[in-house]
Amino acid sequence: MAFYQACGRSNYVMSFGEGRPVLLLHGISNSGRAWAPQIPPLVKAGYRVIVPDHAGHGASARLNAPMGVDDLVDDVEQLLDHLEIGALDIVGLSLGGMIALELALRRPARIGRMVVANSFDKTATAEFDAMAQAWARTFEQPHGPVNRLEQTWPSLVSPAFRASAQGLQTWQVWHGIAATTDGASLAHVARGITKFDVSQRLEMLTMPVLFIAGNLDAMSPPVVSQTMADRVPDGHYACIEGAAHLSNVDSAKAFSALVMAFFGAGGQVRQQLADSGS
Repeated sequence: MAFYQACGRSNYVMSFGEGRPVLLLHGISNSGRAWAPQIPPLVKAGYRVIVPDHAGHGASARLNAPMGVDDLVDDVEQLLDHLEIGALDIVGLSLGGMIALELALRRPARIGRMVVANSFDKTATAEFDAMAQAWARTFEQPHGPVNRLEQTWPSLVSPAFRASAQGLQTWQVWHGIAATTDGASLAHVARGITKFDVSQRLEMLTMPVLFIAGNLDAMSPPVVSQTMADRVPDGHYACIEGAAHLSNVDSAKAFSALVMAFFGAGGQVRQQLADSGS
């Protein structure tokens, strides 16, 4: 099973392992391949890991109209129904975190624990709109997805990761993926996500939520995650030193350890979060 239908479109998804489902949601202009470091430890721990490509991303069908966060949540709900999944845990990064937050507010009974990394509770601002419009214009240029990756890679991952063997391998793989990505589809998503705002509803989240930040993240600074954690009744916060915006990639070991601890026993959670600066 590699594809499912969502609102008449074909979306790509992969599933690994058996056990309690955990859904991994990637960021804009990326794909499910961004979660490669987290899949093995989650499978080893006994989870069924579900990794979709958002509409217009990766191997999912192209888009011909703007696609907002609500629309992307609709896709996730259709995926869960297609897989006949009731309760699950979620990990979302950046745009994936926004989707996770909206889904959790819409269907709280479905979510056990949730991790929101390097993300936002509000994009309905002049600053974010200007940034997203700039992304969209770049995406629409010839070879736009590659151009944007080349422009933003130094800010997406840490200098240490970029210089490492794993960083060079990741750069090559992602560059090749970007070269085959439809820029017009990404532009539709960039323009569609600028009306997102759950900032006044975070107090309504009933499940435990871990907010992860990277201290080198200029796009979603740590204060954004810290503020969200403070507003969620059962909110937790961890900042990974030396991590940039794609903290699950450039600091994969630390990121995965935080997720596994949060999904684990209470004492282990408290100690892991304390060690990371919660």
